Amino acid sequence: MLLVRRFLVLLALIFWQGGFMFYGAVTLPIVRELFGSEGSFVTQRVTMWINLAGTIAILIMFIDLYASPLPAKRWRWVVWLAMFVPQPILVWMHHEMSAQMLGHSFRPNIDAFMLYWHKPYIYLSSLQWLAGMIFVWQSLRAWRAEDRTAPAA
Repeated sequence: MLLVRRFLVLLALIFWQGGFMFYGAVTLPIVRELFGSEGSFVTQRVTMWINLAGTIAILIMFIDLYASPLPAKRWRWVVWLAMFVPQPILVWMHHEMSAQMLGHSFRPNIDAFMLYWHKPYIYLSSLQWLAGMIFVWQSLRAWRAEDRTAPAA
């Protein structure tokens, strides 16, 4: 069960954080090049799925943290909270930005939209990504420590 739990944590993180990195590094520049500002309707749909993947990954990480022995998880909880706390905010912001994009006031107010909604969303997502990378590092360290102290099977 331990191996399955760790595998699910890594799989969830790879899908979520890897998807976020691929989206930002590859997909977004291509969409902007091909579709210009109309590409925002494509990226709006993609980020909805990234948020769903993040929610699922955060829940899987919670299960792993809860099941891990206490000494090996102290810092992992701190980093997990750095991923968890922004998640409902990001989901809410995404909902609000989507509603604005569908409204008639989006085009004339694109600069205000970028300043007040999109940039904070990007910054918060990037901080969450950084916490995810730290969580991977902390998990590998914690799992190694757990394995060293575990009784031989």
